[in-house]
Parts: sequence; C-alpha cells; structure tokens
Amino acid sequence: MPNIEILDAGKVVNTIVATPDMAEQFYPGAWRIAALQPEPTELRNATTWLIDIGPFFDRFGAAKMAVLTSTDPGVRSILADLQVRKWIDLQRTDVAQGLAYVGSVISAVTTPLQAAILTTPVVEVENLALRKLYFS
Repeated sequence: MPNIEILDAGKVVNTIVATPDMAEQFYPGAWRIAALQPEPTELRNATTWLIDIGPFFDRFGAAKMAVLTSTDPGVRSILADLQVRKWIDLQRTDVAQGLAYVGSVISAVTTPLQAAILTTPVVEVENLALRKLYFS
C-alpha cells in the first residue's frame, strides 16, 4: 500500500499507509499519493517491535495471571494504559519503565523476563491484527 498524504487546505497534515480507495472513503478529495514511498521491506521492518495486546501478555508466561490480577494501583494503571492501545511498541521507553515497575511489585516478573519480553523480535503471529488492519 502506498503512503497517502492527508491534506487540509492543500497543506499536508498527516501521512498514512492506505489504498487510494480507503483514502477517498475517509478523506474524500483531501488526499494525494506521497512522493516518497517505502519499500515493502520497510513495512515489514516497521512491525518488528510492534506487538498485538494479547501476544504481549502471553510473553509473561506463568507470571501473566499474577500481573493481570494485581490490585496494585500502579500495575492497574499500567495495564489500563497498555490495553487502550492498538498495539504495543516494545522499543518505547515508557513500556520498559512500566515493566520495571511491574517487576518491582510482582516478583515473578524478573529482570530476565522483562528483557526477554522487550528484546525478542515480534514474530508474524504476534501482530497479525496489526498487519491486517494497517499494513495489508
């Protein structure tokens, strides 16, 4: 899919990845195909560190239920923040900080587990929803 520039009064206000039909449906007459287009491999590489919500929590393994059932207000806030997102970017600093906080409250979320969650590249099955909705 091409990069599409969204226009407001002729000025580019956003760039999205979409088909021309989708652009016309959502931004009738207010879009154009961007001059710069990524190579298909760039799209695949762009999702290397983006993980769908369910698979993210699956990475906690045996510690998952302790995390999801925690009554700690900080853990609850972190979970709420993560669950309102469409995906989780494993390279974001706040995600690492959130995991470190969870680990300080829940002993099963060890430093090696946190590192494994954050540094294991996302495999295709872990972001199928993301790829289908935004990159297909």
